[in-house]
Amino acid sequence: MPVPIIEACRKRKREPKLYNLQRFGQEEFPISRNGTFRDNIRGFLREFAEVEEYCIRGMPVWCTLLSHETKNSVIPLYTVEEDVVRSRFNQSYLVHRFNQSYLVFGEELGWSNHFVSRRKYHFIIPIDTEWNMRLQDVVLDLQTHLLHGMIHTNGFGHLICVNGLEGGSTYLCGRELVDLWDRICTNLGARMITVEDLTNKRSLDLRLLYGVAYGYSWFGRWGYKFCRGSYGVTKNDYENAIELLGSLEIDQIEFDFSEHKQFKEMKNIFRHYREMSEGYLKTLRDLLRFMLITKSHAPPKRHETDCT
Repeated sequence: MPVPIIEACRKRKREPKLYNLQRFGQEEFPISRNGTFRDNIRGFLREFAEVEEYCIRGMPVWCTLLSHETKNSVIPLYTVEEDVVRSRFNQSYLVHRFNQSYLVFGEELGWSNHFVSRRKYHFIIPIDTEWNMRLQDVVLDLQTHLLHGMIHTNGFGHLICVNGLEGGSTYLCGRELVDLWDRICTNLGARMITVEDLTNKRSLDLRLLYGVAYGYSWFGRWGYKFCRGSYGVTKNDYENAIELLGSLEIDQIEFDFSEHKQFKEMKNIFRHYREMSEGYLKTLRDLLRFMLITKSHAPPKRHETDCT
């Protein structure tokens, strides 16, 4: 359940500051855009976070309280400072450091030539049911957080996981979470952020759906671009494959699948959306784009919300 604002404030020794989740990072940060992340993170913790009374295996924890403008609740954004030299999480550190990333935001160069920083900062919003609980020792290893991003003091980092409505959240959608993360990275002077794009829409890879429809992945709206693919797939191979799929003509698809057992269902889908559209849907890209636009403007179903 979301934590009511009054209850959240009562649990603090002194009256905490509340920041609007949708606007946090737009105007509040009195941080120099020319400054480095190493300097900016100190200002952020000093001005916008309250240190917690406990540590996570010796790592200090700060908390920033964010209010949702349409819900009477408070959402905790935790910042955990990890000392890589002293940390007992070196194994998970290596996974994050050398993970084969799919997308990159910022500089398009790889960062294998950059020295490892001694400290890194984790930004975490736990799952809804843990908003009013203290962080556990295993917090850095969990994949259930609504948001978990990490930035080294040299400004290079990773978006480790995002779990919106389809990932377990009851109140926050993926777009709100990545919007917040994007503002944090931009205002604190992050140099390059990578993310392994494993987002799904039901059972379909979202990067494939958005790639064919728009030419870029779901993360592309925040400036993330193809960096490295699995199985040796290059950027050129990936872009050519996406372009080929998007340019397939619907009539040709119908002909090629005319002997398939699901041909009738497929043809009905094509006919339905062609009748709905004012123009003529010719290619697979036209069809998928129209389907996504139509879905985004459709009234939400009862007890279901989709905000990807």
